[in-house]
Amino acid sequence: MKAKFIFILFIFLPLLAVLAKKKSDENTKFAKAIKISDLIKLDGKLNEAAWTKPAINEFTQKDPSEGQPATENTNVWVAYDESAVYIAAKLYDSKPELIDASLSRRDNWIESDWFIFYVDSYNDKKNGYYFAVNAGGSIVDGVLYNDSWNDDSWDGIWESNVKIEDDGWSLEMKIPFNQLRFQESDNIKWGINFERQIKRNNESSYYVMVPKNENGFVSRFAELDGLNGIKPKQRFEILPYIVQKAQYLDHDPSDAFYKSNQYKTTVGADFKIGFGSNLTLDATLNPDFGQVEVDPAVVNLSAFETYFDEKRPFFIEGSNTFLFGIGGANNNWGFNFGWPTMFYSRRIGRSPQGEILDEYDDFSVDSPNETNILGAAKLTGKINETTTLGLISALTQKTNARIFTDRGETLNQEVEPFTHYGVLRTQKEFNGGNQSLGFMFTSVNRDLSNQNLRDVLAKDAYTFGLDGWTFLDDDQTYVLTGAFSGSYTSGSKEYLLNLQERPYRYFQRPDASFARIDSGRTSLSGVYGRLMLNKQKGNFYINSGLGFVTPGYEHNDLGFQFNADKINAHTVLGYRWFEPDGFFRSHWSYVAAFRSYNFDGDFVHGGFGTFNYFKFMNYYSLQINAFYNPETRSNRHTRGGPIALYPSNYYFEMIAGTDSREELILEFGAEYARDHIGGKYYSIRPNLIWKPSSQIYFSFGPQYSSNNERIQWVDNIEDDFAVNTFNNRYVFAEIDQQTLSANIRMNWTFTPTLSLQAFIQPLFAIGKYNRFKELSEPGSLNYNVYDENNISYNTDDEEYTVDPDGNGPAGNITFGNPDFNIKSFRANVVLRWEIVPGSIFYFAWSHDQNHDEHPGDFNFSRDFKDLWSAPANDIFLVKFSYWVDM
Repeated sequence: MKAKFIFILFIFLPLLAVLAKKKSDENTKFAKAIKISDLIKLDGKLNEAAWTKPAINEFTQKDPSEGQPATENTNVWVAYDESAVYIAAKLYDSKPELIDASLSRRDNWIESDWFIFYVDSYNDKKNGYYFAVNAGGSIVDGVLYNDSWNDDSWDGIWESNVKIEDDGWSLEMKIPFNQLRFQESDNIKWGINFERQIKRNNESSYYVMVPKNENGFVSRFAELDGLNGIKPKQRFEILPYIVQKAQYLDHDPSDAFYKSNQYKTTVGADFKIGFGSNLTLDATLNPDFGQVEVDPAVVNLSAFETYFDEKRPFFIEGSNTFLFGIGGANNNWGFNFGWPTMFYSRRIGRSPQGEILDEYDDFSVDSPNETNILGAAKLTGKINETTTLGLISALTQKTNARIFTDRGETLNQEVEPFTHYGVLRTQKEFNGGNQSLGFMFTSVNRDLSNQNLRDVLAKDAYTFGLDGWTFLDDDQTYVLTGAFSGSYTSGSKEYLLNLQERPYRYFQRPDASFARIDSGRTSLSGVYGRLMLNKQKGNFYINSGLGFVTPGYEHNDLGFQFNADKINAHTVLGYRWFEPDGFFRSHWSYVAAFRSYNFDGDFVHGGFGTFNYFKFMNYYSLQINAFYNPETRSNRHTRGGPIALYPSNYYFEMIAGTDSREELILEFGAEYARDHIGGKYYSIRPNLIWKPSSQIYFSFGPQYSSNNERIQWVDNIEDDFAVNTFNNRYVFAEIDQQTLSANIRMNWTFTPTLSLQAFIQPLFAIGKYNRFKELSEPGSLNYNVYDENNISYNTDDEEYTVDPDGNGPAGNITFGNPDFNIKSFRANVVLRWEIVPGSIFYFAWSHDQNHDEHPGDFNFSRDFKDLWSAPANDIFLVKFSYWVDM
């Protein structure tokens, strides 16, 4: 009944949209581009004739005093020749001695004095680029999408220079036309905007300022006219590279393969080819991504894999093209049910999935940590003004592990097959962007000629999807977004059996009725669907969604999946105060509720809570969140066993921060949670940021957490005498877990093109299990605690032996010691030098140490010494890539 009520509520929410006001006429600003024939010398001095023409000015504040004129004058000019567009700006300052000219590495936003040029070169009112330069000459660039979102993963090849003078500072930019995408015509019109940031005032002012209670950004741009007769040359860029790697790893002295892998030289190349001014083909051959930052160490006690962000440049650039379901709305709430990640690029080149068969008494193994990408190509851009296109095709190499046996043989064992990955994404807008319809298709095809790999991998996996949005009123206040997706996966019976038993599915549950395990399956299919209503602007806010995903939906071969077998609904209501009131500069408060059911009708997740944010007049900030989750019927808690009740719980979070402009910044976060059977969790995470000079940034973020869980899963053990729980014993325990870690970063920028980055992460995670018990009744919170007199521990085998029913007929059961003491130290240092635009030299060092002795016993002094003395893995890398513009 409750689920039906939420469904009815959701259906009627869109009716609110008909009450919205009609869109009012808005004044569009105009600007003129200057055609030049003289050479522009990029020295930041503005002594060329083009910069004596009438300037673009009259900037308006968005912060701190929305709607007021900017406190300092800014003049801007736009010029162009046959090959590039030029931007010049004179940024007057009445206190030039207070101009902040801090340095930062590329694409690293810092508190400073900035000038930003925004351009919608397609003039589609949705997408664009931005180019930012600060008073120290540091640069940031990226793309704009979905009207108001940005992504700094795109790196264009352009030039700039700055000059600080007695009356302010000035800059010049040169952006080649072949770095932009636009429709060629005799009279090209672009959308443009400019922003100036003054650090000491915490001021941001725009040529076209969009009020905070309004929606959109790109759609409000001024119109740039005068770009006549542009004929950019065909874009063809080559970026060859060479990498020299030296590895000093912890290894067995008898390892026959270690020395042959210690020093490696790799060559490869990236290509960028333009098809007209609309489409760009990116290709890479034998790519190497050794300069990227290492992933942080994590301790994951759940049944689900950990999500790590993509960090490889080829895949992150333009990744927003391949987002699914996200578009139209400027906010997307999920509540453990978001839009599906149909393309998770880290699947390409992942660690080999095959296992080494243990058929020999004594052997050494050389198994690669990643799969080699033979080549990949990506086509992105626009077919016309309203239709975007994205294509990815990648081939990964058949990967073998080498085995040196006790008989003196060297054998090859396939651990990852030759695989093709494909993605197609297209989206078309209608009626000036008021509606959109998109399509997405992904494919994974493997050569599974090896029998062992057929049991662990799908032969073919496909997903397809339709998504889009429609605004419900002329004022574009309310938008309805939706997505529908289907999947089909085929493989061997053994693989499909494993697929049915994955933790977001658990077809093997003995009490499941809607979807049951089928050992004869050779394929699996399913569907996903979701609708969401969002209010785009104004003080009052509402967001509501309804979605479902069937038990057989599977997109994990090329996506990232955490959901199946779920029906979800949520509603968020809130109010936002955008104007200062003497105490707060701005603040907002939301209340939210959500519920999730599986296809058997069980209430598996739900809750209601509040989110609150406050920015004080002194620019300090405070966020307070609180949530209550009622008791639910979990279909995942027993990890393939029957439904079990999960206790009600509540959760609090507080996040605070000082003024980000200061030399010393303090941030602090804390969490506390407790359930009604006594389990509790808390964490504290201070973060100190220190900027001792205009070139150095240092942050130190320690974190401590304590988790006392009363029903932590341990094991599932078959036992014919466990008749109350479907002939299985579902073993749980209480766990006392402590985690101490720190994220330490240092950025030292010597010049805008030469920087040094360092990342260090020590981690100590200790878990002690006690009071072992088993679920005594499905669908309950009842557990039988094992009598300590019936438990023994074998230190040699590291196993517990338990008599589960004392004097009863059941025999003993055994399970491994789940205690752990994980100690990790990871470090990564990267020196980056952009010798000339587009040509980069890298020196990188990655280091890691691990130690796991003394499980369940935390002694910081001893554990620190153990970690310090643990064997280390060190990898040194030198990479040089040279940009050639053909």
